[in-house]
Amino acid sequence: MCDYIESKFLEEQVESIAQIAKMVTNLKRLGPGMGEYVFDKEHFDD
Repeated sequence: MCDYIESKFLEEQVESIAQIAKMVTNLKRLGPGMGEYVFDKEHFDD
């Protein structure tokens, strides 16, 4: 039971952390102005 719970939830957390790390890398790479613009456009533009 513990193994199932750990593997299920840890996998989800690892994926979330990896996704956030990619976002941070892109923001740093593009710089403050352009990074914020691209982030907003990708995540909040409908």
